[in-house]
Amino acid sequence: MKIFHSLLLLVLTVIGLVLPNSAKAVNEVGPDKKYFLVYDYQNDWLVYSTRYQNYVPYTRSLHEEALSVSLLVDLLKNRHYTLLIQTQKQNYLFVEGALQKKAEEGQWLTLSIDSLYRTYRKDEILLTLYGSSGIDGRKVLVANLKTASPVVLNDRATPTSLINIKPKPSNPFSDFSALVMLIILVMNVLAYNSHPLAFGRFINPLDFLDRDDREDINKLNKPYSSQMILFTILLCLVISYMLVVFTYNGVNLFNSGTILSGGTDLGELTTDYFKLFGISFLLFYLKYIYMSLVGGMLNLDKVVTIHYYKALQITYLFIGLFAIFTFSYSLYSPVWAIDFEKSVIVPFIIFYLLRFISLYILIKPSGSFINLYLFSYLCVIEIIPLIIGVKFAL
Repeated sequence: MKIFHSLLLLVLTVIGLVLPNSAKAVNEVGPDKKYFLVYDYQNDWLVYSTRYQNYVPYTRSLHEEALSVSLLVDLLKNRHYTLLIQTQKQNYLFVEGALQKKAEEGQWLTLSIDSLYRTYRKDEILLTLYGSSGIDGRKVLVANLKTASPVVLNDRATPTSLINIKPKPSNPFSDFSALVMLIILVMNVLAYNSHPLAFGRFINPLDFLDRDDREDINKLNKPYSSQMILFTILLCLVISYMLVVFTYNGVNLFNSGTILSGGTDLGELTTDYFKLFGISFLLFYLKYIYMSLVGGMLNLDKVVTIHYYKALQITYLFIGLFAIFTFSYSLYSPVWAIDFEKSVIVPFIIFYLLRFISLYILIKPSGSFINLYLFSYLCVIEIIPLIIGVKFAL
């Protein structure tokens, strides 16, 4: 009897040692077992039914010879994970009906779900594998990349702290936001030290309402003067940050995602940020050339400088406040804009309409009730780009 108890204890001990390692091995998937399994789509396959003109669940007895099988992949629920695909025979991968890649025999395909979400801007996408019959030998998994340094318990833990809880790894986007805010702050300090009086007027909302059109002020506010170039840089820094925020959250304004890398680490986000900064800075001065041409045709040359300065001023105040709100909220919820994807452009439309009205009132010469030339000029410069922008923004 004692021998039986000893053997039973030995078996239970061996099982206790082997099972955790086996469970861990089963949960490790992907190339070189570098990923932890989150979800296996093995039981979610679909096939297209010509009878029902829709996708139906895969049934082995009915669809064993089907060369094409599909899946609906939930991108929103699986954000920040990786999609792993493997086939034992050569297949072709289609996403939303478009051919994307060739899946070689036995090799893993890794797709970033964040990148798919930014590209297709859908909560779910249809993924199709074509090339071999049935679902045997086809794997589609949602997985999470292993961390480089696993959490280690403190061997010298005191009775009051039995577990050494490591801090949560920093979010690359939070680091990026902090870096950008630091850059913007430094540039604001530089602008203040270089042009203290002009910078004080620039960030003063009451100055925007001032209709002082003295010649000396207009000369200082020429768009190619050093202070105006610096103010334009400030606005471009803020606008570029907002575009990166929206693109990171899947809100692809003006198709900005097509010119970005789609990466989520600090280096890629920073590169995308400065890329957008250069493009926006160039566009501002192209717009100034456009304003000068239209103003010259309507004999409103003196209005162009005032218009450029005041538009820059009020836009910086609005976008700057919006960026501060965005930065604060992003620290709490980095993907907050997903909830407002359809309505995020509404406050900007309202702002630009109010800006149009206020610019007409402030630029209009004193004593004149209606200036059709000025109204036409502002419609061409402000309203037409707004209409085009709204059409292509989302």
